[in-house]
Amino acid sequence: MHQAPRPLAIVWPNLLKNKVFIAGLIFKIILIILFVPDIQREWFVPFIIETIESPSISPWLNFLDSGGSVSAFPYGSIMLLAHFPSTFLGWLVDTLTGFNYFSGLGFRLSLLGADLLLLSLLLQQFEKYWNSLLVHYWLSPIIIFITYWHGQTDLIPVLLFFFSVILLRNNKPIASGFSLAAAIAAKHSMIIALPFVLVYLWLKRNIIQDVSQFIIYLLLALLLFEGLLLFDAGFQQMVLGSKEVDKVFWLFITMGDQIKVYVLPLVYTLLLYFTWRLRRMNYELLLSSLGVAFGIVILLTPASVGWFLWIAPILALHYSQKNGGAVTLGILFNIIFVIYHFIYSSGSQLILSNDIAELIDRAQIIENLHIQSILNTILFSVFSIIILQIYRNGIRGNDYYHLGKRSLVIGVSGKVESGKSAFTDAITSLFGRNKTLELHGKSYFNWREDSPMWKTITRYNPHSSQNFSMISDLRRLLNNESVSIKGFNHKKGVFSKEKKFNGNQVILVSGFHTLYYKQLLEMQDVGFFIMSKEDIKEGNQEKIDSDKYIKTQISQADVVYKISKIDNHSGNYASLDIVILNGIYYQELLRILIGVCGLQVSVDETDGDGTIKLAIQGEIQFEDTRFASNLVVPHLNEFIDQENGFLGGTLGVMQLVTLMEIDEILKQRKR
Repeated sequence: MHQAPRPLAIVWPNLLKNKVFIAGLIFKIILIILFVPDIQREWFVPFIIETIESPSISPWLNFLDSGGSVSAFPYGSIMLLAHFPSTFLGWLVDTLTGFNYFSGLGFRLSLLGADLLLLSLLLQQFEKYWNSLLVHYWLSPIIIFITYWHGQTDLIPVLLFFFSVILLRNNKPIASGFSLAAAIAAKHSMIIALPFVLVYLWLKRNIIQDVSQFIIYLLLALLLFEGLLLFDAGFQQMVLGSKEVDKVFWLFITMGDQIKVYVLPLVYTLLLYFTWRLRRMNYELLLSSLGVAFGIVILLTPASVGWFLWIAPILALHYSQKNGGAVTLGILFNIIFVIYHFIYSSGSQLILSNDIAELIDRAQIIENLHIQSILNTILFSVFSIIILQIYRNGIRGNDYYHLGKRSLVIGVSGKVESGKSAFTDAITSLFGRNKTLELHGKSYFNWREDSPMWKTITRYNPHSSQNFSMISDLRRLLNNESVSIKGFNHKKGVFSKEKKFNGNQVILVSGFHTLYYKQLLEMQDVGFFIMSKEDIKEGNQEKIDSDKYIKTQISQADVVYKISKIDNHSGNYASLDIVILNGIYYQELLRILIGVCGLQVSVDETDGDGTIKLAIQGEIQFEDTRFASNLVVPHLNEFIDQENGFLGGTLGVMQLVTLMEIDEILKQRKR
């Protein structure tokens, strides 16, 4: 069951009661107290101490002028600000006591703080994986090794990046732009994620204003964080001129004597294009795409140890889903990673002792290039398989991936005054008008409504409309071609000028014969038939044509709605009967309608063929519809207009059933 993300103030009390969390916290505190990573002792901490003791508007240039190493702090202003407070407090203690220990302790405590905050965000956003995330993230050997033994600081930009994506998910593009700018200003490598975030924002909202706001405030924040530093010689040398940048061009294909094709930029561009072609993207699909992107960067470069932290939260989510032996591969990868880098990468010193360093020196007998290459090959082989799993399960197995392969086509049929228009308006409202295209049957009438031809033929007769033109237009739209369709003024009953239309995420096909033609049925994902409980006045020929051409479509519908009006003036509906052809989800629907929405529901389960008949009475508010949707189809949330899409009353119930039917269709697409 899906639950809305809880506030962090509620997450923390539950976390402090968890034994796994407490055990991991104690273990990490012990590591922080007893072990001092070499790169922090030699590079990071001296840089910050020099900044404290010799304040300057250019800490990087000041450090170089004092004789510091150019490799000491290849990070931006936000990374410096993140570590400065706790390191400063430690420096004060060192100054007062004469020790040379607490500055480094303060630095390491800032990493623990980032670790705790990132865990909190993951648990808040993915509460259903609570226990698994505590194991696969909080107790992750990779995170513990890289952060607390090797000493890298990449958790800071990773935290800021995840916070940016969460803000974007909550439709806060301005705050998200600031947060992502902070992540990039902490470590420039985070710019790798920016194109994917822009694709996510565009495909999710398709609103130019949101995209422009995000980009503008991202650039303004970057200008604020690093604008002046770009002209600083020390910053240029230590940060912009870092040798890490050259790794992008490490792998290449020689074309002739001098021309090269750089493999990583090429593969990255192809992946970005593939992501754009998804046409739809939600939060989980974005994270999976980024997991693949980060994985490719690591695989195609001589990656630094800290780079694996970029993908560590995504790996934890992947393991938590427990698909296709992911946990087993994860355990194997963790073991090989720790063994390899314990031998071949820098580590820590136990305070007041060099025993660990001596132990590693003795292990140099393994430092044979052939053995190292074999271990590295095994490590990257397992990692490659995990990246393929993320692609298979996180991208190809995602509902949005299957929605993006083609438009979702919804067919709606029924007689005059049956409620078709109200239902199609409700569906359009649900998905958003900017994401929905309706092919209306009246646009394909042969004649305007005041034509004398209607005295010789009823609108229920297929010959009264150009139905094969509708079939042709729908086929062209699904083939990504544009079509020109006449408009129809429903009040005046006349045609308007043709307009050109392109396909959209949802295509609604409504009319009298939507479920009549085999060609239309084959192109539809789901079909609905709308009936009215009230008798509608019809002539003899209309009754004949209705029985022959309209009622026969009931058997072709996936769901049949039979509604009754209680107020013809307001158009509100009182009771609703539903026939669901494939009632596999009816028990969950029943639980929601009764337990959450408080409706009266009677059930008539047809034996054998799986057809379910429901009779529903009662009223619900649009808030109930939205809440129920979040419970039963949470993975479709970003496909829906959460703010204005939901309705109350009977139409709200119809929206809920429609979403559950679409969800079932998506499951069939994945098979």
